[in-house]
Amino acid sequence: MRSTHLGVVIALSWLGCKREVEPPAQPPATAAPHDPAHDPAHDPSHDLGAARDAGAAGDASTAGDVGVAAPGPSWYRAVVRAADGVEVWFFLGVPAPGAAGAAGQAVFKVGDHEVRSAATFDGKTLRIPLAVHQTAVEGTVGPDHSLRGTFTTSWRAWGASSLPLAATPIAAPTPSALATVGPAPVGADAAALDLGPPGPPHSVWRLAMTDSGVAKLVIDQTAPGALTGLLFLGTGNIIYLAGNARGDAVVLCGFDGTSGYRVELTLGADRARARGKFFGGHRLDWRESLTATRGADFALAAQPKVTRPGTQIGLPDQPELAALAPGPLVVELAGSWCSTCRNAAPFLVELYREYQPRGLHMVSLLYEFSDDRALDAAQAETFKTSYGVTWPVVPIPGSIDDFAEILPRGLADINPAGFPITLFLAPDRSLVAFHVGFPAADATAEFRRVAAEFRANIETLLASPRTPHRANRHPR
Repeated sequence: MRSTHLGVVIALSWLGCKREVEPPAQPPATAAPHDPAHDPAHDPSHDLGAARDAGAAGDASTAGDVGVAAPGPSWYRAVVRAADGVEVWFFLGVPAPGAAGAAGQAVFKVGDHEVRSAATFDGKTLRIPLAVHQTAVEGTVGPDHSLRGTFTTSWRAWGASSLPLAATPIAAPTPSALATVGPAPVGADAAALDLGPPGPPHSVWRLAMTDSGVAKLVIDQTAPGALTGLLFLGTGNIIYLAGNARGDAVVLCGFDGTSGYRVELTLGADRARARGKFFGGHRLDWRESLTATRGADFALAAQPKVTRPGTQIGLPDQPELAALAPGPLVVELAGSWCSTCRNAAPFLVELYREYQPRGLHMVSLLYEFSDDRALDAAQAETFKTSYGVTWPVVPIPGSIDDFAEILPRGLADINPAGFPITLFLAPDRSLVAFHVGFPAADATAEFRRVAAEFRANIETLLASPRTPHRANRHPR
């Protein structure tokens, strides 16, 4: 297992320069606040995690007075750069300047997908702490009104890292403003690439990646040259992307507050085949070559699997787990560093509120890999507070090297890059179903599919015979 795969979903802290500068004489244009009640295309399912989409219930800011709308963010085109120059572009929404220490809300925007977090901005210094990920963002405004700072990580298991960040003000986060594909060389095709007719603007690509194996890339074209994408990996990881295309070049980028991502494709003349590269992780050092083939939609097989149907699952040897009440149980394998876990959190909170009165139990196993029990316990409390969790959250001690030994027994081929992994256990602790990863609510079709799957699994659990499980022992 490569640590760079795990770095895809690790923490970040953005510790920038602290030089004092004058605030911009003319601040960047501010977008009008979005009012979903007056949006005919608004889907109520998008609201499910809105308040916690940044990974913390406390991260969402609210207006101080009822009926008073908070001002919308000022938008920047932001980029983080690896040491060798690889760039990841995304939109950064900065809250309106307020008094020092006054909380607003920052936005990391990739296509229609937004990750929101509490932030402070006094006109000079921007700070975006993401406490649940043990990370923060900090930058300063220069005389040219641009932001300069760093994207750094302090995740203990993989060490600290730092990438420079720069952001320039824009009027609005439009697809053309992202400009992930630079100007075409003289004499080259400078036309925006059209993936539409004779093919559909929605296309599915089967990727063969050098290390990750088969993956699925779904691309939607909003206009010629303007694309959004979802990359599904066999680990269960779902990566949100957006970018541009010109000539035969496609560049899609993503940033979720914990890692950056970049997919480069060079299309063949038939526009149905491509070669390319993938970059990811908190250092952008997870790198793979790939080939892509356009075709019909397909179901991507998840890599994690059980040893046999009905496998008895033994939970790790922790007192809190041994004390769990008998009955149907949903077990979430998660980590505070896991950016995808914040997608699942608000939905699991809703499910627990709905099904706990009918006898459903739930527990989250938190894998921090710090080898520091005090730190793990503190992160478990932060996880509960940030996501509004009311069921037990149990930190599992151990390092990444111990992962195979501290997993629930009965599982195989588990990769933390696929967290959250959800196990649905009957009262006798036999595995009824499992799910890898979780989509954000704004991936509407996929979210609805997974939500329906979870509800069906829970109904199956509640209909199971109430056979008590024996003491929490690892099956051998």
